[in-house]
Amino acid sequence: LFSILINITGVEMNSFPLYFILRMQHSGKIFIFLAEIKESILERTVLGMENAFIALDFETANGKRTSICSVGMVKVVNNEIVESFYTLVNPFDYFSQTNIEVHGITPEDVIDAPSFEYVFPYMMQFIDKLPVVAHNAAFDMNVLHQSLKQLNIETPSMIYFCSYQLAKRTIDAYRYGLKHLMKHYKLDFHGHHDALNDAKACAMITFRLLKHYDNLQSMLQIYGKNLKDKG
Repeated sequence: LFSILINITGVEMNSFPLYFILRMQHSGKIFIFLAEIKESILERTVLGMENAFIALDFETANGKRTSICSVGMVKVVNNEIVESFYTLVNPFDYFSQTNIEVHGITPEDVIDAPSFEYVFPYMMQFIDKLPVVAHNAAFDMNVLHQSLKQLNIETPSMIYFCSYQLAKRTIDAYRYGLKHLMKHYKLDFHGHHDALNDAKACAMITFRLLKHYDNLQSMLQIYGKNLKDKG
């Protein structure tokens, strides 16, 4: 059975099979369970929530923005990654050889994976109204927007910013791609184009870039955008 992998406060939880998530959801237990975990996190990190954010990365099966095949996210609170989210996604579309060579995901890998329509509500529960950052957000946010549009799902209000553009406006580096900035900050980086690894790298870079600003909110006043503005 396919599963969505959730890590919370650095402790890897058992992967929840999708049928189990559905059963728990219908009984209401999953929401109680997650609420209890988040409450314990909140007790220890409430002072850092104003600087909390989500780092997001999508991988696609081909050149179409509606061909999501994996999603990776991490939640940063108090300058540390406290939760992570990863799942493969069945795009119900073809896989180009070029994209397979980039991320290594094949059609066989996603046969039993959920659709993006199924995954999206869990993404929004994880994001929980926090601002979202992506490295080259023009790509990731267009992927999200176009995928929702195809599914006739209303585009939510979501504040986002781009760590690639933020880096170009904040620091002097040789190049501003993900692996180049990880090298710039002398950070280990393995598994480029794995959605979860890229989200973690984006988070680590963003944390360091934000040191050049008073706080996250002051930076967002300058560079923040709203996904809903895409229409």
